[in-house]
Amino acid sequence: MGESLRFSPLDLDSPLAQIPRVLRAIAFACLAAVGVALAAVGAACSQHFPSTVVASDDGGAIEDGGPLEPSPPAIIPPSQRVNASSSPVVFDALRGGVWTANGDVGTVSYVNPDMRTLVEEIPVGTDITSVALSPDGAWIAAVDRTGNTVTLIDAQARVVRRTLALGSHPRACVWDSANPRWVYVVVEDDGTLDVVDRTLGQLVDTIPVGRLPSGLAVSATQTDVFVTHRIDGDVTIVSLGTRAVAADVPLADEPFTADLVPNGMPLGFESLALTYDGRRAWIPHELLAPTHPIVFNETLFPAISVVDLVEQVEVQTNPNSADIDGRKNLFDGINIQGPDGQPEVFSQLCAVAMHPNGFIGWALACASEDLLVFDANQGIAIDALRDLPGDHPMGLTLDDTGQRVFVLSDQSHTLETFDTDNGNLVGHTRAYGTPIPLVAADPVDPQLRAGLTLFFRANPGKGTLTTTRDDWMSCGGCHLDGFGSPNLRLFESLQPHDPASDAQIGHIGLVDLFSTTPAPTASTFNPHDVLVAVTDQGGLVPVGGDGGGVVTPDAPTPDATQMAQQLAAVVARDLPLQPSWTKEVGGAPNLAWDTEYCGGCHPAEYADWKVSVHAHAGEDPMVTYCVGVEEGVAGPQFGRLCAGCHDPVGARTGDDSFQTKRGVTCIGCHDVELSLQVGGNAGLEATPHDWSADHKAWGLASLVKLRQPTFCGGCHEQFVPGTGLSAISTSDEYNAGPYVGQTLCVDCHMPKTQGIADHRAAGGNVYLGQMYGDPTLLEEQTAHVQAVLSVDAQNVAGGVLVTLRNTGAGHDFPTGVTDIKQAWVQIEAQDASGAVVGTYGGLEGGVLPEAAARLGIDFAQADGTLLLRHELTQATRVPFDVRVPPGEAQALFVPVPTQPKGTTLDAVVIFGVVRATYYRFAVGDPDATAPTIEMSRTPVR
Repeated sequence: MGESLRFSPLDLDSPLAQIPRVLRAIAFACLAAVGVALAAVGAACSQHFPSTVVASDDGGAIEDGGPLEPSPPAIIPPSQRVNASSSPVVFDALRGGVWTANGDVGTVSYVNPDMRTLVEEIPVGTDITSVALSPDGAWIAAVDRTGNTVTLIDAQARVVRRTLALGSHPRACVWDSANPRWVYVVVEDDGTLDVVDRTLGQLVDTIPVGRLPSGLAVSATQTDVFVTHRIDGDVTIVSLGTRAVAADVPLADEPFTADLVPNGMPLGFESLALTYDGRRAWIPHELLAPTHPIVFNETLFPAISVVDLVEQVEVQTNPNSADIDGRKNLFDGINIQGPDGQPEVFSQLCAVAMHPNGFIGWALACASEDLLVFDANQGIAIDALRDLPGDHPMGLTLDDTGQRVFVLSDQSHTLETFDTDNGNLVGHTRAYGTPIPLVAADPVDPQLRAGLTLFFRANPGKGTLTTTRDDWMSCGGCHLDGFGSPNLRLFESLQPHDPASDAQIGHIGLVDLFSTTPAPTASTFNPHDVLVAVTDQGGLVPVGGDGGGVVTPDAPTPDATQMAQQLAAVVARDLPLQPSWTKEVGGAPNLAWDTEYCGGCHPAEYADWKVSVHAHAGEDPMVTYCVGVEEGVAGPQFGRLCAGCHDPVGARTGDDSFQTKRGVTCIGCHDVELSLQVGGNAGLEATPHDWSADHKAWGLASLVKLRQPTFCGGCHEQFVPGTGLSAISTSDEYNAGPYVGQTLCVDCHMPKTQGIADHRAAGGNVYLGQMYGDPTLLEEQTAHVQAVLSVDAQNVAGGVLVTLRNTGAGHDFPTGVTDIKQAWVQIEAQDASGAVVGTYGGLEGGVLPEAAARLGIDFAQADGTLLLRHELTQATRVPFDVRVPPGEAQALFVPVPTQPKGTTLDAVVIFGVVRATYYRFAVGDPDATAPTIEMSRTPVR
């Protein structure tokens, strides 16, 4: 006990190991024979299996709409109910086989583990992430995450009977343990738990459960469904009786004590497993520590948290007790000594299975590719099988007797079997046989498959160059599925310690900010940045070496370049328009169904839009100047980053030249199907629609999504690719403020009049309102700006103290591209006639001094040089950041000499719509006067 086992197939071929393996094989074969017999009996026994699947004449799928069964199935007797968890692999006790979800192969496989053979592979969809067997053994439910469906498969005939459309990105499913009529599916992007009626073959209910739900479990003894969330440390408990959320159980952050000690925010929830009595859940995950720069052994730590489902609280660990009841952390509850006597490292725990005897459990470390064995009562790891043979083991299940553990590896598409010694704490869990292939062919491009394998790997024993050191950290450890919604958690968790010295939260020392990765085989591809990321993980050391011979990103070997190209294929798959995060699904948009076409039926909306800032976003001189700056300093590909928000239709068509002056057009918004919630950079997924045919149905459906702040946040939020420096944070400001969930962005910026939303979408860009001359837009913009602040000014020693309170905006003031905006306070002295006889503070020579009483942000390079032309790709520091959050106040001091006799003082707040230095660069005139607006004027008391 306590010594990890380095797995090798040779271990099982030794004479001593051979005899028990043969005996086990005989036993398993006998069990399988009994299972077949029981299946025959069960099929004929209407008392235990009363439902009969209604098949079509050709044995294929039943037409949608009709029932799948003549009557609902019988309730499972309490003595026969079992705990169940969502998983990509499930054991079939009735037939003795194993069902697997084959991920991006798009199939479901049925395997005979006794004969070590693949019985059948069933085409289902595109990305099958979860399978679940109904408690009566009649149905398999399979979730297609990319296809947005759940499929019901006749488990006996192994035939697809119905596929049901769900919301965006369903992830996992589980059947009701008591009533096998219901299967529950979590839908990530919709934040829902969907209820499917297998008898009717219909989706019958949708329950809101919160952000990005990921895993499910049901108890044999409780009438609840338990839901984990992909990036949030929170377990949602849904009552099956009311089909409503009954409770949310938060998982605590782990406090920092030392660099190498597990700490941080819970992240990366794949699944959860229940203890034998159904009262507690073991939840594998990671801890994301707020460290920077990224250090492979200080940023991510494995953990298993425990929740008491009856008391609805996280179970705490007693630091004074050897009995680790609650969270199991690396080096504490997970403390396995290696051959050298040192604690071993495991990474990215993703699945847990508990033996029915209640004494023992298993956990998969999917990145380091290990199987941990736990004493379930003490809550500590007692054994480990290291270097599992498959690539990225991520699914785990037990047979019904607890004699075998099955592990699914989703990159090698194999199933491994392990003998549990019948759940014996004293014996060792050992591998049984060789991995079973699950698919006939892999449809994924070999370069991408190699990249995905590297992306999820934190096993330094494979390949020619390691992706990490000491089994610690994979790319997928932070980015989870790839480059999608989990990215948002990185911005929420990894706040800079001191933005004035380092405002980055991601990788540092980048050359082109990963912007060439969409073309990994092109001549312009530069492997440098991908290799920087691998070195941050501790990688690029030759496998099997002594730590010497580390490859550097500046001088990559052919092996390193190939590794970078393979990893870049993953980036290219997820971010084809990198550095923009815009995604196009289903082809390019039809430009004929835009602008004037829409205006034919919607003249009021079209007229309002034509004068809006959105309509001119592609020709705003301040924008086009910035595009040229970034393309000049960082490369021509950076036009894509700007186009993603300022010309989204152009970005989707591959035109990021800004020559069309298109701006944000009708289908730039209304084609959007999904907010990717990645933290900005045009994180929106769009699909072309036939607006001549389906525009009414789609338009009405899309309005719900377009009204959500998450949609607005797709563009009103920006980060520097790779480094993670926050450049625009309007969405974050709103989410942190007092109006979130109560007042929507569109309530202020697109209010409705007689049911029609104001498509002028007025904000604070008075400069463009003045430039394009629409009086209504300018009036709305001015009203917005002048309603933001309430001001109090009072004389104090040496000057005036002005307190600005943000009472009129749901985000900070100023917001948006804040480094090229500024606001300030100046004090004006007036004589009896009202004439200004003195001004204190404010502009000097048309430019605001850095020491002024001002609001705004400054970006700077590493050496402190201010970046006054908005060169975000060069920014690493934020030496100045003074804004007023919604509902809060900011005091500014303006030095004032002795007040002239006979005068009064006013505190005047000026909004510099465009910062003078930037404006002069953009218009090419060093003496130009930048646009400003007076926000408020308040007497000094």
